[in-house]
Amino acid sequence: MKLGTGAVLCALAACSACVAGSRASQASWEWFHVAETYKAYPNRTDADLRIAAHYYALAANKGNAAAAYKLGEMYEHGAGIGKDYGAALKWYRVAADAGDKYGQFRVGWFCQQGLGIQRGMQQARLWYERSAAQNDEWAYHMLAFIYADGDGVERGVTLARRYFEISLPRTNDNWAKWKLATLIEDSDPRRAKRLLMESSEGGNAQAGEELRRKGW
Repeated sequence: MKLGTGAVLCALAACSACVAGSRASQASWEWFHVAETYKAYPNRTDADLRIAAHYYALAANKGNAAAAYKLGEMYEHGAGIGKDYGAALKWYRVAADAGDKYGQFRVGWFCQQGLGIQRGMQQARLWYERSAAQNDEWAYHMLAFIYADGDGVERGVTLARRYFEISLPRTNDNWAKWKLATLIEDSDPRRAKRLLMESSEGGNAQAGEELRRKGW
């Protein structure tokens, strides 16, 4: 079967668009790797970081989510460019909207802390949940504290415990050990004591105070 001229032109146009998209994607990763190289210099200077930020921006503006996240980091910490929480949030959001779990976590953190945006725990929780859905341990960690403390949500001890049990084996965080111990001290005092001891030995003074208060 022969194709009409219009169909051929449409097919060629579609093919050209695919090739252009592929090249743009390839270029974005090349820019990303250039940025990574400058950022990783052992004796890097502010000039190196400015160049890194430039190439991250080139890649991010071509839809590269990893570059958008890295650019957000640079704005957050003022690395090679001026510290700007609003710009950091913008690029974290670009990464987050592209499905990047680390970007989703950072947007949640910015919402929780009120960085570059009005503090909003409902939004923070939603972004942490999106990140946790992609198995980010620190998103589970933050959700556990939110539900344990009832921070902007109805307090949910069962849910908090569940999230700590997911996150703690991977984070080994001493604050999480302390908080989980306070949640299970009645149901499992032996484990609660062990968690408090580990937390205290890890430098958490509050866990040490809790041990002394309980006479453990």
